[in-house]
This record gives sequence, structure tokens and C-alpha cells, in this order.
Amino acid sequence: MSVAGRLGSISTRMLIILALAFLLIILMVYLVIETQGKPRIMEMTSETVVETGNEVINSIMVSINHVDGLAKASSTMAGGLPKEDALYQETFGNLMQQMDQRIVGGGVWFDPNMYAQGQERQSFVWARDESGSMQSVTRYDQVSQTPNAYYRDWWYIPALYANHDHCVWSRAYIDPTSNQPMMTCAKALYNSTNQAFDGVVSFNLLLDNLDAAMKRWQEKIGGYVFLVDLDNRFLTFPEQSLVTQTTANNPQGEMMNASQLATINPSFAPIADSLGRINDTLIEDATAKDKGRFTLAARSILSTTNLGKISEQESELLSALLLLNIDQTFNLVDSHLVDTIAVPNDFVLQQPATAFVFRMPFTYWKMVIVKPNSDLLSVANALSNQLIQAMLLGFIPILLLTAWVFRQYFTRPLQRMSLLVAEMGALIEQKQYQKLLAHKLPSSSVSEIQIISEQTNQLIDRVVENEGALAEINVHLEKQVAARTQDLQQAMDELKASQVQLVRSEKMATLGQMVAGVAHEVNTPLGYVRSNIELVGDNLTRFDELISQTDQLLQALKDSNADQAQVAQLTSQTLQCCEEIKEDEVSEDLADLIKDSLYGVDQIAELVVSLRDFSRIDESKVKDVDINDCINTSLVMARNNLKTLDITTNLATLPLIQCNPSQINQVLLNLFNNAAQAIAPDHKGELHITSAVDETQQQVVVRVTDNGVGINEHTLDRIFEPFFTTKKAGDGTGLGLAISTQIMEQHGGSIAATSIVGEGTTFTIVLPIQSKTYENKPSKALFEG
Repeated sequence: MSVAGRLGSISTRMLIILALAFLLIILMVYLVIETQGKPRIMEMTSETVVETGNEVINSIMVSINHVDGLAKASSTMAGGLPKEDALYQETFGNLMQQMDQRIVGGGVWFDPNMYAQGQERQSFVWARDESGSMQSVTRYDQVSQTPNAYYRDWWYIPALYANHDHCVWSRAYIDPTSNQPMMTCAKALYNSTNQAFDGVVSFNLLLDNLDAAMKRWQEKIGGYVFLVDLDNRFLTFPEQSLVTQTTANNPQGEMMNASQLATINPSFAPIADSLGRINDTLIEDATAKDKGRFTLAARSILSTTNLGKISEQESELLSALLLLNIDQTFNLVDSHLVDTIAVPNDFVLQQPATAFVFRMPFTYWKMVIVKPNSDLLSVANALSNQLIQAMLLGFIPILLLTAWVFRQYFTRPLQRMSLLVAEMGALIEQKQYQKLLAHKLPSSSVSEIQIISEQTNQLIDRVVENEGALAEINVHLEKQVAARTQDLQQAMDELKASQVQLVRSEKMATLGQMVAGVAHEVNTPLGYVRSNIELVGDNLTRFDELISQTDQLLQALKDSNADQAQVAQLTSQTLQCCEEIKEDEVSEDLADLIKDSLYGVDQIAELVVSLRDFSRIDESKVKDVDINDCINTSLVMARNNLKTLDITTNLATLPLIQCNPSQINQVLLNLFNNAAQAIAPDHKGELHITSAVDETQQQVVVRVTDNGVGINEHTLDRIFEPFFTTKKAGDGTGLGLAISTQIMEQHGGSIAATSIVGEGTTFTIVLPIQSKTYENKPSKALFEG
């Protein structure tokens, strides 16, 4: 068989159409995943990162609050002690000896003349030596060794102006003993007798464990995590050498700030700009709250601090921090996320990434989580690949089964029929008409093929019968009039031509009956069944998320070394996922969608049964129905075609009427779909449905109005004619409104249309309230004139 012959086969064409349809479905699924699924999954993954970031901030705040509480208690204790050297040395010496190893130093720093009259410097300071032991330090009281007085240092002055109960944290700097980053917590000291400012209590907190904690969280989150202080100076970074520099003021080294790193690595600029904007907002908030106090504090901090120890920007930030911390609160439930930034090419990850910026209460430190976009989309990519692979694997058996069924019930009967017809043609050419009776077409279980067989066999009987009569007449005439032989031969030739034409006409009429009634009306229920299945697929992703959360929880529970906090978090996330599914009523939505899909399949089955008779309408399913329910059900079934329209309803309270709900739904669906198709893609579509009761006529009236292109008067007069359509060839058969008209007549009702070109169309259907018309009215031919 040639290539053209193979492609001309019905089975081959059907399989090609199925394959093209399946490829189109895969393309649509891919587009849905790319345009809707991946952004949503990326959003959900980002939410997970945000939740983890909030957890990190809360865990750091526990340590911060510990030191903060320690400073508060020490300040209260120092303010109530008599000013005696031995007493301070013993009390604070014992306290410092019991400090955690992360506290590497601290002490009590009195303001000039506040410890003893005429005594400029008096402090009680302790610091760890190289072996880690806490030792008393006296050099800060000696002018020759410390020409820059401690009461003008950059952590002392802000504490002087602080009007709240929390620490004032200094910038990050490098501890000369451990060579690790550290910060100073400074808390004002007030005299317990007169509440006058006496000095400052301070504690130096080593940040080495903070870097280790960030690395642990980094392993959990992915990407990398780092902290910056109030002035955007780095507290931690995956590679500390990238953010450390030596300066004249700090020859042992100090941490650079974000803008300095952005100068060295321009790809870091989006993150640095965001951190800068957050600080600008902090200053703006402080200015808006009390500009006078903010300006006074900023200038005082800058002017009274030792020369070169603090910048104007840092003095303004400290002033804002002091002013805003009065109203600051800390809540474990609140989110600390302040910004999300797209990083085109992160210099650490060397790929596009997303940065999440969190702000810490009281200190206004910032934590940044930089996560590669590939990690955020990994779940979506895996889901897309698995879904397409599953569809491909599932399509092969469906294609083979369809090919077998079509070949078994359609192709083989048609092939046998074509062979018999070819043999008939050969016998007719040989003028062996009597032998045609041995080549009649067999019966078939396919109703359309059976009709062709019956009509063809009747034609054979007629041909044989006519041929027998002609033969007798021919013999008789040959004996009587030899001269009429030529006329009889001509009559026979004309009769043969008529017989061939009749075979063709009968065959084309039967094929027309089989094809014309199916093409349009099957598409409507198939459309919303497919739409519902797509919605079911979308909703099933929610259960995939629950399964993923449950798997993670099971793995954590099976791990004997699992962190209980992590197990608790996974349990909470799993329960939260379950609650969200319950709250969104996903299961109920799935049940409704499956119910609607089954209803659509029943619609198709009902249509096939109806097509068996071709022109009769089912009358067996009549019951009392609220037409509003039919309207709402039809809107649900047509929602895929109506998704771009603005739909409004004005439904009155209606009495129950006797009708076939599935057929009324069919009419409404046809009207809704026609309305959607009548609206141009670039036009804002509107669809308005109303229902009302006509008390005088005892009728229910439903109107469907669109703002589409409208219908001209000539076309409006013909829209209810069978097979009339304004669509392109292949887009419709023109049966929809014709069938709707007969359904309404069968129910004793009516359907009418009014339209204004350019403004829209209104279809009105009317149904009697207490009519028994549908039960009693006899059926009639579908397209009877």
C-alpha cells in the first residue's frame, strides 16, 4: 500500500488526530505549569523560606534577649550598690567569672564625677585573656595608656541618650584576642537614689557561634545566609575573608559594610541597595516621629564621640534606633520579612537568585537569605517532568486500545463492505446481475453501517428485480421487433445510470444523517468534562503538597537523632497544610467537579441514545425542577468558556416546574457558549442572566444577555433554522439553536432572540409553571418542517 493509501485509511487518520490532540493537551499542560504552576510553587517555596527566616530571627533574638536581660539586671544592681571599689570588684568580678564563654568582656563605666567628685575616669572592667579566663582590666582608668576617654567612645554615647530598657548594640568589630567578630551591648546606669545618669554597663558578645548558627541554617535552607548590623556592617558571611578589612582605627581588622562589598562585587548591588533603603526608611520614620529629638541626638552622638570613631550616617541610625525602640515590641508570631529582591547573577552562587531580607527588633540587624532560583523551581520542574512522562506513558495504551476498538467495530466492517461493493461493481460491469444476490452486505452492530447495508441490499433487490423484468421484455421484444433493440438498449443504459446514482444518493444521505447530528452537540459536554478534569488536576497538587509534608514528617520521626524542634515544626506545617485543604474545601470541590464530569458523560451517553433514533427526544426523565438550579449548574459546567467574561446574575425565587433538567441545561449551555463566542477577544465581555415569574401567564422567564457583536436582522430571522450557521466551515453545524427550539417546544415553552448590532444579543426562554405539556405532548421529527 502506498503512503497516500495508508494516510487515507480511517484508522490512520483517527490515530493521527488523537496524537495531535494529545500533543496539544501536553502543550497546554506545559503552558499551565509554566504560567501558573511554577509561579505558584515558587511563591509557596518562598513562603517556606520566609517562615524559616522568621524562625532564625526568633532563635537569634533569644540570645539577644538573654544578653539584654543580663545588661538590665547588671544596670539595676550597679545603680543600687554603694560606690566602693572593693564592693564593685567583688560583686561584678563574681558575675563576670560566671559568664558564658560567649561573653568575652564587660564592666561598669562611670561618667566623670559620678563615682567620686573630681575623678574623671572610674571603671570596673573585665576581659578574657588568651587562655579564656576572665581577668580584671585597669588600663581604661589611666590617661597615659588610653588618651581617648571611654565616655566618648562610640558605644558609650548612644547608651547615654537611650530612653528605653534595651541594650544599644555597637557595630561589629574584630576581637583582638580571638580574632573573631564581636559586638558590645551598652545599657545606661542610673543612680537608685535620685535616678540620675551614673554611667554605662557593657558586655562584649563574641559572634563566633552566630556564624556557626548561620551555617547550620544555611544547610537547612539552601543558598547562603548572612547577618548585617544596624549600619549594614557584616556580622557573618559564608566566606568571612570577603567582608573583612583593616583600617587605621582597627588594624586588627573590621567587618566592611554592604555598600563596600557592592563596590568590590557589583552583582551584590541589588541586595546592598535594599539594605540601604531599609535604613533610609528607619531614618524617615524617626524624623516623622520627632524630628527635633532625632536631630539633637544624632548631632550629640557625632560631636561627643572620639574623633573618627563614628560616621554621620551611623550617628543618624543610632539616633533613629534610640527614638524608635521606645515603641518596639517583639512577637514570635509576627513576620520579620521587609523586602524580597531579584538578583540577576549572585556573585557567590554564580546564578540567578532571590534574596529575602529580614529585620531584627531592637537591634535593627538585618538577615539576608539568598536562595538560587533553581532551588525554588526544582519542585515545579520535577512535577512538570513527572506529569508529562505520566501522560506520555498513559497515552500509549489508550492509543492502542482506541486503534483496536476502532479497527474492530468500524474499519473491518467498512473494509468488508468496500470489498463487496467492488465485487458488485465488477458483476455489474460484466452484466451478471443475478449474481448480485450472493454478494449482499452483511448485518453490522454499528447502526450507521447497518443503515448503509440495508439500503444497499434494497437497491440490489431492485436492480435484480428490474433486470429480470427488463430481460423478459428484451427477449419478447427481440422476437417481435428487432428494430426496437437499439431503443431498449438506450433505456437500459439510462436505467443503469439511474441505479448507480441512486446508490450514491442513498449512501451520501445515510452518511449525512450519521455525521450531521453528532459534530456539534458532543463538543459542549466534552468541553466542560475536560475543564473539570483540568481543575481536578490543579486541586490534586494541594494533596501532593500534603503528601510531601507528611513524608518529611515521617522521615524526621523515623530519625532517632532528629531535632525535636524540627519535628515540631514539620508537624505544625503538616497540620497547617491539612487545615488549609479543609478551609479551602478542596475535597468538596473535587467531589463536585467529578460529579459534574460524570454528569457530562451521562449527557454524551444520552445524546448517543438519542442519535440512535436520530430525530427523537428522550421524554423519560421529567421531574419538578428549580430553573435557578439549572442556571447555576450550567454556569459551573460552562465556566471554562466563560472565564474571560464578567458574569452577573439576578435570579428571582421561582416555583418548581416539570421538565427534563438535562435538556434545559443543554439549552442554557448552548446559549452561554454562543454568548462567549459572540464577544471579540479584545473586548471586555459581559454576561447577564436573569430569571423571573410572569404571574399573569403562569410562566418562568429566563433572559441571557451579552454585549457581543450582535446579530443583523437578516441573520436573526434564520438562526433557529437547522444547519444554518455563521461560523466557518468545520466550526459548527448550526444544530444548537434548532435543537434548543425543539426542546422548548417539547416542554410547551418558547425561545426567542433580540439583538442590536454592536451592542449585544438577548435570548429569552419561557417555560410554563404547571404545564403537563412535556409528559403528554407526542414527539415529532427533529427537523420537521
